[in-house]
Amino acid sequence: MTDISIIIPTLNRVRALSEALESAARVIDPDDPVEIIIVDNGSVDRTAGACREIKDRFPKHDWRYFYDETPGLLTGRHLGAREAQGEILTFLDDDVLLAPSWLEALKDAFSDPDVMLVGGPSFPRYEVEPPSWLAGQWVEFEGGRRCNPLSLIDFGRAKKEVDATYVWGLNFSIRRTAFETCKGFHPDCIPKPLQRYQGDGETGLAEKIKRRGLKTLYHPGVALQHFIPALRLTPESFEQRGFYNGVCSSYSNIRSTQAVPPRSWKDRLRPIKRKFERERILRNPTTEDIRRLYAQAYLAGFQFHQDEVRNDEKLLEWVLRPDYFDYRLPQGWEDYVSEVPQRSPAQSCLDVYPPKAL
Repeated sequence: MTDISIIIPTLNRVRALSEALESAARVIDPDDPVEIIIVDNGSVDRTAGACREIKDRFPKHDWRYFYDETPGLLTGRHLGAREAQGEILTFLDDDVLLAPSWLEALKDAFSDPDVMLVGGPSFPRYEVEPPSWLAGQWVEFEGGRRCNPLSLIDFGRAKKEVDATYVWGLNFSIRRTAFETCKGFHPDCIPKPLQRYQGDGETGLAEKIKRRGLKTLYHPGVALQHFIPALRLTPESFEQRGFYNGVCSSYSNIRSTQAVPPRSWKDRLRPIKRKFERERILRNPTTEDIRRLYAQAYLAGFQFHQDEVRNDEKLLEWVLRPDYFDYRLPQGWEDYVSEVPQRSPAQSCLDVYPPKAL
């Protein structure tokens, strides 16, 4: 009988995925009641072949592979949960390496029947030496520290109860009963041309766990390394992450109020300086520059999403759905892709999705 189902959604990251799957295989004993589910979200690289190869190398492990090209991380998460046989559902990113202690620590955490959600530290594995401004992007909090744009978090070496929103999607383990009672994840990692359909991902599920008062545990042994490629260590990447998080926050706000507010006079008076020396920042950024760039993009993402929902009743219905177990995007999403301008690598996300004219 399967106790733990590890679910790994993936899209066109065969190299990182191969390393992640090997790290899982080396942590898991073939006799452990653990299955590993890979959900391929439409890859056109060697993802399927890599999954066959890892199965051949570790034939005694319980591997399962599924394919569904419906855009968005929600596809992999909910398809994986639906096919999973375990009581514990563990969602991992496809670019992580599990610590040797990971599985035994996870079992230890869930040995308490009151624990519904478990997370652990995620440490960086940088592809290149990080820029000097990155150190200033870490935030100290509650005896730990985090770097949200890179999904890095560390609460230290002791087990402790934590706020559910500090368990992030790259290392997210939940009892099936809690997953189903709280109605699963919200949309996440929607492709850029479809950003209007973006939601708040695991944050929405964590908020529901938090509101119900369900016990969430941080376990230092449930640790992993998160691969940070060079492309994520750039000002442009932090800007894009800010825009993305602004969209997520708008989604959360609309769900909490069950409506999208009209534009206020404050919105009309708020100056949004779209470029504020952007060229200089890209050449020689400081810690404060990156924070400002991120904040600027966050506000633009928030306003973009609010305006999109104001102008489309069907999109509002999408945002307010009680759950997304039917993980298909709204009808007509394919047509919308062709209407949205595509951004070149040199463009700011604010140049494609600027605040609408007043």
